[in-house]
Amino acid sequence: MLTQTDSRRRITLPSSSGIKPGDTVEIEILEDGCLKLIPVEAIPRHQLWAWTVENKQVISASLTDPRPSTSVATKAEADAVAKRWVGED
Repeated sequence: MLTQTDSRRRITLPSSSGIKPGDTVEIEILEDGCLKLIPVEAIPRHQLWAWTVENKQVISASLTDPRPSTSVATKAEADAVAKRWVGED
């Protein structure tokens, strides 16, 4: 597909690119001068802790935890549940 930039160096992407108005895109300029557009999602700084390799592994493992879910309403109930699971991996 051949396109031209406008006076502000902007281009129009075809709808088939999957990039919609307002999407955030990282632009990588390759050694040969080609441009690579990479759609990205911004992560708020206070949530970056969850995106480390270690935390993603822990979160994934927790989703497959075979233990039944337990609802607790009081601190005493939470302490009882915690005592039951001490030492479990």
